[in-house]
Amino acid sequence: MFYHLCALALIALVLGLAAIRRCSLYSPLVISASIWLFVFIIGLIAEESYYPIQEKAFIAWLIWFMTTSLIFFLLYPSSMKSVWIRADIRRIPIDYTLPLLLLIAWLCYRIWVVGSSGPGDFFLNLRMAAISTEGFTNLGFVIIRLHPLVFALFLFEHYFSNRENKKLRLLLWCFMLLYAIATMGKYYILIPMVSWTIIQGIAGRLNTTKIALMAAGVFPLAMALHFIRGGSVSDAHTIWKIVSLYTYSPIVAFGYMDIDTSLPIGAHVFRFFYAIGSIFHITPQPVDLAFAFVQVPELTNVFTVMHTFYYDFGLLGVELGAVFYGLFFSCLYFLSIKKGGLWMVLFSIYSVALVLQFFVEHLFMGLSFNLQIFFYSSAIFLVSRKVSYVH
Repeated sequence: MFYHLCALALIALVLGLAAIRRCSLYSPLVISASIWLFVFIIGLIAEESYYPIQEKAFIAWLIWFMTTSLIFFLLYPSSMKSVWIRADIRRIPIDYTLPLLLLIAWLCYRIWVVGSSGPGDFFLNLRMAAISTEGFTNLGFVIIRLHPLVFALFLFEHYFSNRENKKLRLLLWCFMLLYAIATMGKYYILIPMVSWTIIQGIAGRLNTTKIALMAAGVFPLAMALHFIRGGSVSDAHTIWKIVSLYTYSPIVAFGYMDIDTSLPIGAHVFRFFYAIGSIFHITPQPVDLAFAFVQVPELTNVFTVMHTFYYDFGLLGVELGAVFYGLFFSCLYFLSIKKGGLWMVLFSIYSVALVLQFFVEHLFMGLSFNLQIFFYSSAIFLVSRKVSYVH
C-alpha cells in the first residue's frame, strides 16, 4: 500500500499543478496523470488480489512518470489561442462514398467467412483469426491494408466536421465498429473513441459530462466483446476482475517478468527495423509482439509502456524512453494547438499511446501502423482543397 499512496500523492501533486496552470484536459500532462491516477486507485482496491509491486517496478515508474510529467509541464504552450475560429474547411475533391460502401459490404462478407470457417463458435473464430495466422482464415489483404487509410479518413472528416460530410462520418463510424467486431478486440473500439474525443474536446464540443456519458457507453460495449468472444457469462465479480487485470496487473507483472539476454540489442525498441532487415536477410527475425506470460497470480503478458525500454536497456532505457515520449507529445501537442490541421489529426491518434501507457508500449511496437497513419494523413491533406463553409 505504501507504493500506492506515494504514487497517488505524486499524481495528485501533478494534477494540482496542472489545474493551477489551467492545462487542458486533453493535454499530454493531464491525460498521462489521469490514466495513472485511475490505475493506482484500482490497485489500492485490488491490491490483496495480486502480488506486491516490486521495488524495481516502482522505481521505473517513478523515473517514467516524473520525467514525462516534468517535460509536459515545462513545454506546455504558454498561449492557448484557438485554431478553430475559421470559416474555411478542407474537403477531398472526389466523392468516395460508393467505394466506402463497397468496402463496408466486403468487410461484412469477410466477417461472415472468417466467423463461419474456424473450429470454434462464430465470435471466437473472429478473435483467434485476428491474433493467430495458423489454421484460421483472416480478413484478407484488402481489409487489413486499407484499415489505416480508412482510419486516416475517419480522423480527417471529424476534424473538418460539417453538415455536408455527416453521411461520410456515419459510414466511417460504421466501418470502425465493424472492424472492431471483425477482430473482436477492445483495442479497436478504444482507438477511434480516444481520437474522436480528443478532436472534439480540443474543438470545445465536449465537456466532462459528455465524456462521462460516452465512457459509460463504451465500457459495456468493450465488456460485451470480451464475454461474447469467450462464450462466458458476466457478473459483477467477473467484470471487476477483468478491469483490475487489464489496468493494474501490468505494473505488478513488470516486476516479475523474465528478460532474455540472448536477444539482439534494442530488440523491442527497434523491432520495426529488425522486421525490415529480416526481409533482406541482414538482421535476425523481429521479436514476437506477444510476450511470455507471468503469474501475478493471474496470468498476464503485458507490462506497461516501460517494458519495451527496460527490457532492452534497463533503467537508462526507461529514462531515455520517457524523455522521448515527453518531447514527442509536447511538440505534437504544441503544433496541434498552434497550427491544427494535420498536427491535430496526428496528435489525436498518437495520443492513444498515452492512454495505453499503463498497459503496453504503442509508439515503437506499433510503428508500422503509426507510420501508415502518418503517410495516409499527409497524403489526404495534400490532395484536399479548401472550401468555404459558414458555421
